[in-house]
Amino acid sequence: MIIDNGNSDTPYINLDTINGKLTIMGKSYSNHPSLVYEPIMSEIDKQNLNSPKITIKIGLEIMNSTSTQYIFRIITILQEMYEETVIYWYYEDDDESMMDEGRVFRESFPNSDFKLISVKDLREM
Repeated sequence: MIIDNGNSDTPYINLDTINGKLTIMGKSYSNHPSLVYEPIMSEIDKQNLNSPKITIKIGLEIMNSTSTQYIFRIITILQEMYEETVIYWYYEDDDESMMDEGRVFRESFPNSDFKLISVKDLREM
């Protein structure tokens, strides 16, 4: 289920609970991140576990601090719901800030299989 198609300041968000996949890609610096992330949190709350494993793919060119907090909360909730959590954190080769952000997330979720993946251009994903 596509939660948000994304635009210039909101990410594309797709939640597939049947196959255990969440994708968040693009830019996340909306002035109202609750409008972006509350619908996904609401949808997660409604779901029954259909898979023992959740794969989360995050590839953000930019994200503000409130978006960071929402993504952290979403991962925390999903990690509690699923037996196994795999996180792919994509960042552009020359973006040390998003690489560092990924490292912070990796340290925050030591029970997840967390992979930091460098790519040339996130828009090509």
